[in-house]
Amino acid sequence: MEKVNKLLPYYEIYSKWSDSSQTEASARLLTIEQTEALESVICDDEGWNYLLSVFNKGRETDAWLALDWPDGFDELLLCVPLCSLVKFECSKCYVGIRQGNNSCANDFSLFGFIAELLKAEDREGLLNHIVSIKKMLLSEENVWNIEKRMIEQRL
Repeated sequence: MEKVNKLLPYYEIYSKWSDSSQTEASARLLTIEQTEALESVICDDEGWNYLLSVFNKGRETDAWLALDWPDGFDELLLCVPLCSLVKFECSKCYVGIRQGNNSCANDFSLFGFIAELLKAEDREGLLNHIVSIKKMLLSEENVWNIEKRMIEQRL
C-alpha cells in the first residue's frame, strides 16, 4: 500500500500548503503532486482496488469526504491547496475561472469528474483525465468545458 501513502491526507496536504509560500504557483505545484500521487494509486492494481473499495464509503451521508483519506475518498482532496489559496471562492481560483467559475464540487468539473469516472470504474478514462488535469494546472491556455467534460484550448 506504499502507493496509497503517497496521496496525502487532508491535514498533511494542508500543512504542506501552510508551510509553502502560499502562492498560486505553490498551490498548483502541490495540486499536481497530489494528482500524481492519485495517478500512482490508480496505476497500481492493489492501489486501484483499494481506491474503489473506499470510494463509496460514506458518500451518501458525508458532504465532504476530503477529510477521510485513506479511509474514504473525495476528489477534492487533490485541490486543497487551490481551495485554500482562494478561500473557497471558486471564481477567483486558477481552475475555477477556466471552468466557467464553477466549483470543483460540480460533478462534471475538472476535479468533480474524477468521481464520475470512479463510479463507472473507468480506470483508463481516469488515467486519461489525469493528463487533462495536469495540462490545466500547467498552462493557462487550457479551459475545462463542463458540458463536454473535456479540456479545450482557449480561444
